[in-house]
Order: sequence, then structure tokens, then C-alpha cells
Amino acid sequence: MIRRLMLLVMIIGGIHITCLSQNINPEKSKIEFRVANLGANKVKGNFSGMKGNVKFDPKDISTASFDVCTDATTFRTKMKKRDQVVKGEKYLDVANYPEICFKSTGVFHNGMNYKLTGILTMHGESKEVEIIFNYSRQTFTGKLQVNRLDFKVGPQSGFFVGKEIEITITCVIE
Repeated sequence: MIRRLMLLVMIIGGIHITCLSQNINPEKSKIEFRVANLGANKVKGNFSGMKGNVKFDPKDISTASFDVCTDATTFRTKMKKRDQVVKGEKYLDVANYPEICFKSTGVFHNGMNYKLTGILTMHGESKEVEIIFNYSRQTFTGKLQVNRLDFKVGPQSGFFVGKEIEITITCVIE
């Protein structure tokens, strides 16, 4: 009898945990970026192919978690030659590092928004980052800045390509 009761509790608990996990809609989700080019221009581009696990209940953020990756091979700036160079060995090296991933370590209220802390892994390097985001209508919209040199992406000089990258994340869940 006790074994059956324990099994029932485990099944109900498993159903509850499964219900909290939301699927990412990869067609509507994207990562956009802006980076300085030649010190004056801003190059804009994006990544697609976002996938992973999201658990988020705005009524109880203590159980929230994000484990999300995007396909690095989807890098696009509307200039094919530049895209090929950036996907190559000098920058993203997508042949060896085909994904850019984020795994959360904490979610906190931040005024009207939320602060998400976690580990960003890109180009074989992992660093802790903070993402400020809002959540509305099954959509997370977040912003962060990363220094590409922290991830050993591109040359040390910041003249041709700026060091700081502004990133906007839109993650739509179902």
C-alpha cells in the first residue's frame, strides 16, 4: 500500500513538473545583435534555431530555469561574404562550435522586469552573464551586452569589429 501511494505521488509530481516545462517556438524566437564596425557603423544581424527547455511561472520564479541553445550556423548580417568569415575559424568557428548555449543559475525580480543570471557558452568558452528581461503573452524579451574577447571570438583589435556586442533575445514559448 505504501509503495503504491509513493508511486502515485511520484507520478503526480512528474506530471506537475512536466506541465511547468514550456516548448520554445523556433520560428518566432530569435537573437538579434549589434556591433560596431570600423568604429562608426553598427552591423546588425541575427541568429535563429533557438531550442531548449524553459520553466517559468511568474507567480513562483523560485522554480524557474532556462536551458537554451541557438544554432551558431544561422548567423546572418545580410552580407554573405561577411557571414562566411564570421562563421569561420577566426570568429565563431561554427564547424567546431555549432551552438551558443545559456543555462540559468537564478531568476530574480528586478523592478518591473526580471534579472536572469547564468552561464553563456560560446566558442568553447563559458562566462557568467546577466540578462534583464520582461515576460508578456508567452514571450520573453531580454537584453545583454557581451565582450566578444571574453569568448575568444575574433582578433584582439577592436578597430574592424567592436569588442562589445549588444544582444536582444526574443524567446516565444508555447
